Amino acid sequence: MIKILRALVALLVTASVLLVLDLGNRTASQQEDSYSIAIFKISSRLILDETEKGIMEALAEKGFTEGENCRIKVFCPEGDMPTANMIAQNIVSEQFDMVITISTPALQVMANANKKGKLLHVFSTVTDPYIAGVGITGSAPDEHPPHLVGIGTFQPVEKAFEIAKQMNPALKKVGTVWCTSEVCSEACVRLARKKCRELGIELVEAGIESTTQILEAAMSLTSRGVEALWLGGDNVVESGIDQLINAASRAKIPLFTNNPYKVYGNALFGLGAEYFEVGKTAGYLAAEILHGKPTREIGVEDVVPNKLIINKDALKNINQKWDLTGFE
Repeated sequence: MIKILRALVALLVTASVLLVLDLGNRTASQQEDSYSIAIFKISSRLILDETEKGIMEALAEKGFTEGENCRIKVFCPEGDMPTANMIAQNIVSEQFDMVITISTPALQVMANANKKGKLLHVFSTVTDPYIAGVGITGSAPDEHPPHLVGIGTFQPVEKAFEIAKQMNPALKKVGTVWCTSEVCSEACVRLARKKCRELGIELVEAGIESTTQILEAAMSLTSRGVEALWLGGDNVVESGIDQLINAASRAKIPLFTNNPYKVYGNALFGLGAEYFEVGKTAGYLAAEILHGKPTREIGVEDVVPNKLIINKDALKNINQKWDLTGFE
């Protein structure tokens, strides 16, 4: 009997030692395998797709690779807001560790669904996070909800108008089509109004609610004698940018934008952010947080790595003289 008890004790001791020795490996494995990341972009457009690619690359560089040590799932409602709201609710209910949103509408929808802070939320490709209505009051670490942090990317609106004025010093009247329900678009237009006053340019505006209204709105502007069209950061109008280019082509005037990825036809230049790099910055931030950096130590930064694309072929269908010297 004593021999049996000794054997059982020895067996228990051996098992305990093995469990302790393996504890570190099992804990690390559990932690690595437990990460579940949602990426939520509002639509499939080049700007947002480039941001997504940058996020994915940065996460991989920092050790978060889909199928290896974490789960990464991409969601996209293709601009449909009821679907976007459903997706946001599902992301919360699926208990992801983190969601990374791409665009202002995605930030707003996700923040609304995640008001209780059930998961960490990193936002990107947002023009002005301070007016998005999600509880971000400033750039300091204590001026955002503890579960919500990210980077802003305010398009270089003022610089775009400065470039347009340099190319055509006689420029006096510019038209813009913008979606009145988008706070990011409104932020850009407010800045454009101020800059146009400084440069002696009249900004003529046409507000729209959906992509079906873009061409008609743009044609109404060209009929009022605008000498160029401008597009700022607007998810709705950008998704129908071909209609703006069409209107500009018919009127033989240029379009200039804060989107460096859609520069063709009568689009003379695009000045905006290099969104792949924006995505990488957001991805690095997300990785830091997943690795344990407290969000209370993180502020909201404005990240705008500028990218300028010139389309000199547009001059072939423009009546006024626009000089590209120094920009080619």
